Amino acid sequence: MNASIHKDFDRERFSKHFVYESYDDETQLFFNRGSIGFVLLACPLAEASVSAQNEIAEFLKSDENLPAESSLQVLMIGSNNIENFLSNWQSYCKGEIFIELANKRTEFLRDQAQKVGSIKDVVLLISVTIPNLNANIDDMIRRRDALKDTFRSIGLSTENVNAQQLLKFLRVIFGWPEEEHSNINQYEILSEQILSGDFSLFENDDCVNVNDDQIFISLEARKRPAEWKLSAMDLFLGNEMRRDEYIKSNFLIHFGLQILPNQAMERTAAITKREALERNINAGMGKFFPDIQQEAADLAGVVAALQSGDRVVNIHFNVIMFDKIKKAKQSASAFCSMLRRSGWYFVPCKYDHVAVLLAALPMQLVEQGPKGILGQKTSGVGVALSSLGRGIKTVSVESKVLLPIIGEWKGDLSSPGMLLAGRRGQIMYWSPFGGALLPALNKHGVAPNENFNLCIAGVPGSGKSVFMQELMLSVLGVGGKVFALDYGRSFKRTCLILGSSYIEFDMKNPVSINPFSEVPEDDSAKSIEARSDFLSNFPSILATMAAPQYGTSDLQQPMLQSALTLALLSLIYSICSFKFSFSLSFCCVIMLKFC
Repeated sequence: MNASIHKDFDRERFSKHFVYESYDDETQLFFNRGSIGFVLLACPLAEASVSAQNEIAEFLKSDENLPAESSLQVLMIGSNNIENFLSNWQSYCKGEIFIELANKRTEFLRDQAQKVGSIKDVVLLISVTIPNLNANIDDMIRRRDALKDTFRSIGLSTENVNAQQLLKFLRVIFGWPEEEHSNINQYEILSEQILSGDFSLFENDDCVNVNDDQIFISLEARKRPAEWKLSAMDLFLGNEMRRDEYIKSNFLIHFGLQILPNQAMERTAAITKREALERNINAGMGKFFPDIQQEAADLAGVVAALQSGDRVVNIHFNVIMFDKIKKAKQSASAFCSMLRRSGWYFVPCKYDHVAVLLAALPMQLVEQGPKGILGQKTSGVGVALSSLGRGIKTVSVESKVLLPIIGEWKGDLSSPGMLLAGRRGQIMYWSPFGGALLPALNKHGVAPNENFNLCIAGVPGSGKSVFMQELMLSVLGVGGKVFALDYGRSFKRTCLILGSSYIEFDMKNPVSINPFSEVPEDDSAKSIEARSDFLSNFPSILATMAAPQYGTSDLQQPMLQSALTLALLSLIYSICSFKFSFSLSFCCVIMLKFC
């Protein structure tokens, strides 16, 4: 009888696979096991141009930016952890009614994110690692500034990530609830503070089980489209033209790049291989191997790029689904089918799920290895995967179109107006007033003559009034005031429920407003201009009030204009002692006459 250890007891300490050790607050650099690096945080771009690709390519070419054996990683994290968005939006709501509405709204969105997976938050973690513990600190800071400048030039704003933030994102990935996070212990290495005490992991052939109710499924691209562009990277999140085509589970999209050490040798190998292919083609081998012509053309392009200053790199491009077992498996299958339409063929990483997951985490790709006879070696998860055939050897110029930095717009984070979700699930803030909605949050972001005009168009019954009422509630909820001209009584019920004043122009109602109350009476230039604007704009409103169903005729319109002018003159020059009463009564008579 062969004894075996049950899988629940066959576990090792997973934290030993993390490289994170310490963080320096002054330089904002991470000092890891065998490497030094930094991490940047960003929100995805909504679009990218060809010039953005070229900016990225120029950065990757420079040995000053990325020396030999260094790595650049871009990790897109899509998580159902939207608590920061919800709590921030909820904190600005004022008044009992609006606080209650905010509670119900956040509860609904939280449920949609956790159970359905239709709402999530997507962020980017961008890291650079140098596998040399003796790397110059000033050079590392310069590389970070150069990378931030490159991304800023394409519209991607980044900020430095400290140890607390990095551990927060890693804990979210591995399922440690944020409310249970403790402060960082400065006397303990960072890698020991990522996982909770009851964390468990077990690797199967097709996935990694975490804490018995969550799995990680790693996917790799076996086939790529012949042509691709950076702006198309948003297709990895789903097709916005297909309503239900998006990733419903939590996900990681990772791009990792390692600069190979001996560029001269790699360049020589590429030239030698190109010449060998050309000899085979000239010898007639193309008749028996049809793909050899395309391979030779591709290799000729590689050699041309290397001769123009490009470098040979190893790239790792993986997608990882992590969530409840059923949801993660369904999302992985749907994702593979979704990307096939774009020319990508993704398959699960058999037997290497843990290694691919570790390689996807920031600064995990390379580290300084043991010193050998020929000098210091570079090791790490990325190097190990490359030796096993995972990853692709190519030139850095091809990498410019594979960075997962394109996603959905998050709105104006300084203007928590309406809570909406993008077509592919990204939660977002939106308000037509921008920073003017809450000037205290954005004191320098409000233009003096900003145009806040908005047009909502749609077929009857599509929800135009519902949308505008939600916009109205978002302004009232933060303490603003709303004045609505309601042609059709769409806002009446909402107005009465909120305890507001609904002024209805009807023969059954008494006179409700004085249209002249805000018209200036003095003779200054601004007052004269204001009165002129009033006389040119108000007659059309008055005509609608007087004859809302059929409108006014060519004869009635001049009469209204004359009556309005006379009433305004009586107000300004005090023709009668009861000027306000006369003006209002006169306007009321005109309105009733044409109803």
